Amino acid sequence: MELALLRYRLPRLRGRGKALSQQAGGIGTRGPGETQLEVDRRRLLGRMRRLEQDLEQVAATRRTQARGRHRGRHRAVSLVGYTNAGKSTLLNRLTSAQVAVEDRLFSTLDPRTRQLPLPGGETVLVSDTVGFVRKLPHQLVEAFRSTLEVVRDADLLLHVVDGSAVDSQAQIDAVHDVLRDIEADQVPELLVVNKLDRGPGAVQVAAAHPGSLVVSARTGQGVDRLVRTLSERLRRADQVVELVVPFDRGDVLAAVHREGEVLEETAGEGAVRLQVLLDEVGRARFQHYAVRR
Repeated sequence: MELALLRYRLPRLRGRGKALSQQAGGIGTRGPGETQLEVDRRRLLGRMRRLEQDLEQVAATRRTQARGRHRGRHRAVSLVGYTNAGKSTLLNRLTSAQVAVEDRLFSTLDPRTRQLPLPGGETVLVSDTVGFVRKLPHQLVEAFRSTLEVVRDADLLLHVVDGSAVDSQAQIDAVHDVLRDIEADQVPELLVVNKLDRGPGAVQVAAAHPGSLVVSARTGQGVDRLVRTLSERLRRADQVVELVVPFDRGDVLAAVHREGEVLEETAGEGAVRLQVLLDEVGRARFQHYAVRR
């Protein structure tokens, strides 16, 4: 966020320096406004370079974490939505987290990730993200790009909508525009219309979007149904496959237990036969051990 603000301020320093020069400088002299402009510009550029280096390190760390998550059994869910739609409040409600909730632009700057146990026994990772706005400037999109990698890597997006907003549809469209900008528009999405406690607007918005859910993150109304639906959506792409893994491939057996839900396991002659619930990525990884039917 700081990098985005610095990129926004940099071109505006020229106008500020010109104004100061006109006020304090004279004909044929170098006004003090210009000198201060050079100092401010040098400081901004230095700070931007340091922040860009930090962002590169953060991005590398997140890629490593993402690889670790893909090797594990945890699915990833990201909360996205227009600013002040109630994403942080919903994260707190879902996971009993203590994420700060503020009614101001970009109050959430970096993803906060928490664990959410689902009814089936599995656990998913839920991440809150920066609030989107209409016509987000290109430099802000670029500055937030590494922060929003968590959105592109998600298995499912919970698109939180302020059902009490004057023009909820315009906010929905603005979020979709940003998702396209960060190349996350192909990630499966579940529309969650929030603020049911603020009147009938949320129900009306949901009626215009079949398959969406209505909740109140503040009171908890509808959240249980949201968790059940979330579990169903994540399991929809899962399939039960039969694997035969040799005894001497203990590494593969361990990986199967990490990445899938083992429904049945039987020791045979020289190998273990397993019935496993796997997603598409898991099925591709263990296809060499799958029993062809």
